Amino acid sequence: MVEIAEAITVSVVSQEKCFCMPTIVSDIVDVYVFRRLNARVQFLLLQRKASVPLGNTWQSFHTQIQGHESTIGAARRAVRELAGLNISEVYSADYINEFFDDTRDVVVLAPVLAVNVSPQAPVTLGQELKECAWWDTNQAVGRLPFAGQRWAVRHIDELMSVGHAESQLYRLQLPEEPTVASQAFLEEDAASRAIPESDDEVTVDAVEEYAGPVVDTVEEDDEGVPGSQPIDSNDEDIAEGNGEVEPENSSGRRRDPLRTDVRKDDE
Repeated sequence: MVEIAEAITVSVVSQEKCFCMPTIVSDIVDVYVFRRLNARVQFLLLQRKASVPLGNTWQSFHTQIQGHESTIGAARRAVRELAGLNISEVYSADYINEFFDDTRDVVVLAPVLAVNVSPQAPVTLGQELKECAWWDTNQAVGRLPFAGQRWAVRHIDELMSVGHAESQLYRLQLPEEPTVASQAFLEEDAASRAIPESDDEVTVDAVEEYAGPVVDTVEEDDEGVPGSQPIDSNDEDIAEGNGEVEPENSSGRRRDPLRTDVRKDDE
C-alpha cells in the first residue's frame, strides 16, 4: 500500500509540472535608429564581433529595462552606450515584438521604438561591436537575421514615409534627462556650506569633507576620442551587399547582451 501511495504521489507531482506555464514579462525594448536622408528612411545597424554571441550578425538596438528606468529611458541609454548617439525624437513603432526566451523560460513582450538622430552625427561603437552602417530599408531587411526584426524595419519605414503630419501621430514625448551637477558647482556649494563652520577660513580639507576629494579631469581633443564612423550605403566605394569597414578602435563602453527573437510568420 505504501508503494502504491508513493507512485500516486509521484504521478500527481509529474502532472502538476506538466501544467507549469512560462511567465509573460515585458522587460526588454527593441530600438531602431533611423534618419531621413534625401526623402528616404535609412536605418543604423550594428555588426557584432565574431567572438561574442550572435557573432558577425547585423543587429538593431536591444536592451533590458532596468528597475529604475522607463522604456524610453532605457532606449536612450542603449543608443548612447552602443553608438554614442543622442536621441532627438522618439516614435512608437505601433508594434510589440513577441518571442520566447528559453534561458529564463519566459515569453517576452518587447515594445518597439523608432528613434531619430542627427543625419551627420558621429558614431562611437560599443566594445562588442566591430562596425556600423546606415542602410536603406531593403538593405537593412537583407541583413537582419530574424523575422521580427525585418518586419519591424518595413513597418517603421511605412510609418515614417506617410508624411510629416501623419508620422507625428506616433511621436512620443521624450522626457528631459536629469541634470548632473558639475564638479565646479559641487566645490562652490561645498565651500559655501563650509564657511559658517570654519570662521570664514575655508581649507581644502573642509571642502573635501562636503564635496569629496577633488579629481582633476583631462579632456581629450577630437583626435584622441576613440570611435568609428558609420558606413554610408551611398558611398561609391562600397559595393552593394558589402559594407565592411573596420572601425579605428572600440570605445570600451559596456552594453547589454542582445537576444534572439524569432517570429514564425514573416510578412
